[in-house]
Amino acid sequence: MTEFPLRLDRYFFTQQEVTANPDFVQDEDNNDIYIIEGNAQRLVDHDHVYGITAHVELNAETSVNPPYFFSITAFGVILVKDGSVGQAAIESIIENSGAQLLLGAIRERLADMTARGPWASINLDFIPLAIKLDS
Repeated sequence: MTEFPLRLDRYFFTQQEVTANPDFVQDEDNNDIYIIEGNAQRLVDHDHVYGITAHVELNAETSVNPPYFFSITAFGVILVKDGSVGQAAIESIIENSGAQLLLGAIRERLADMTARGPWASINLDFIPLAIKLDS
């Protein structure tokens, strides 16, 4: 098996907020709708370092009976470990998989933040998100 050419160097949350919905009715159906955004860019003066941002929030206007209102943004730093892989291949990997690294972290953080709330914790479902590298 060949070594993967990228490494997640670090990530952190630049914004995180969860508020329990006092009007949530536990025995009624709910439908949570999310706003999902992401972007990536090569960091200035670093040929082999990329920054990735992922943001997930509840769309309060279109959701029905949500247990929590939330908004979370994460930022990650991706390093290119293997310079022999072409630039186009690296950027394709980042565009198709980079945000998924952060969405996993957001998923875990949101579950943790809502675990001690008045309603069941939120477990984000699969979220398809491909991003485009900013030039």
